[in-house]
Amino acid sequence: MTAGSATPANGALTGISVVIAYYRGLPDLDAQLDALSAQDFSGAFEVIVSDNEGSDELREHIEAYPLRTRLGLRTVDSSAKSGTSHARNVGTRSAAYDFIAYCDQDDAVHSGWLTAMAAAAADADLVGGPVESATLNDPVVASWRVLPDPDEPFVSGRFLPMTFGCNLGIRREVFDAVGGWDETYPTAGSDVEFCWRVQTSGYRFGYARDAMVAYRFRTGMRESWHQVVDYGREDARVAKQYGAPGRQWWWLPVHAGVVVALCPVWPWAWSRRRRGEWVWLTGNLVGRLWGSIKYRVVYL
Repeated sequence: MTAGSATPANGALTGISVVIAYYRGLPDLDAQLDALSAQDFSGAFEVIVSDNEGSDELREHIEAYPLRTRLGLRTVDSSAKSGTSHARNVGTRSAAYDFIAYCDQDDAVHSGWLTAMAAAAADADLVGGPVESATLNDPVVASWRVLPDPDEPFVSGRFLPMTFGCNLGIRREVFDAVGGWDETYPTAGSDVEFCWRVQTSGYRFGYARDAMVAYRFRTGMRESWHQVVDYGREDARVAKQYGAPGRQWWWLPVHAGVVVALCPVWPWAWSRRRRGEWVWLTGNLVGRLWGSIKYRVVYL
């Protein structure tokens, strides 16, 4: 796809609406709410928890949260259709301010997150930031997955930069112009698709190096496997949709070789650390192969 002729947004922000897509997120949600309560941002902001579960427990919990007033905290019901993308769309369309910042229910933003987001939004329409794994994960789990370099934006599929949905900001008028999150991507692949659609529509991507988020990994081998396979499969779908070239061909035998070397049948791979690394490496390869077959694209 080629970039459109959109006119990028400009001007100071009136405030920030933080949107959290929620589904069975207690008690981890409190870590995120506490982190938002500790923001050093001097402007106006609100926090919207978009309830994709339809949970009476969540509503009662939010009503009793001690820092509710400080956060301008409220819930909206997004349970009519399952999926993170739908929850984010419902939350965004109820927002009071002209800049939307997304974070996840089980992570924790650093104290300067909103300040850094607002600064980057001064000359950008879509803003991303880095994530770190040390704060919320034990060292073994943190070793399973290699995160992108925090000093520069991550370019996905050798195409365009993207940012994880747990650390993404966008001007409301741009969100409306591109039609919001694509709900045919309920979760996996949705952030890549959204970032690429915004940029190929002619809007500017900005990177906020100081907008750091503590990212929580899944701790079970089975759930980690399902997550990374889903990522790989849906990345192939996005790549086909936008014509992204993906990795160069020589990467496949390298990836496969590492998978074999770390296979848990070998004695040196029996530790939990090695097994977790193998799950992520192998699951990514399996997901890409599955996606290549399912979506009829070579994305390895």
